[in-house]
Amino acid sequence: MMYVQDKIEDYSEELFNLLDTGAHIYFCGLRGMMPGFQVTLQRVAESRGEKWDEKLAKLKKNKQWHVEVY
Repeated sequence: MMYVQDKIEDYSEELFNLLDTGAHIYFCGLRGMMPGFQVTLQRVAESRGEKWDEKLAKLKKNKQWHVEVY
């Protein structure tokens, strides 16, 4: 079985490079799935020497972070 978190991790370098150059990220689905995404993004950010809280704040400020959960 494969999860979105697996792909986030597999393509983390490309994903973070795209985000750094202005790409948007959009999550849609069950609210209960968000913690798994955020834990993975935090782990990846920290492995790159970045602080996830700062990265997320910047994405939100730049309106690159989009979440629609229910």
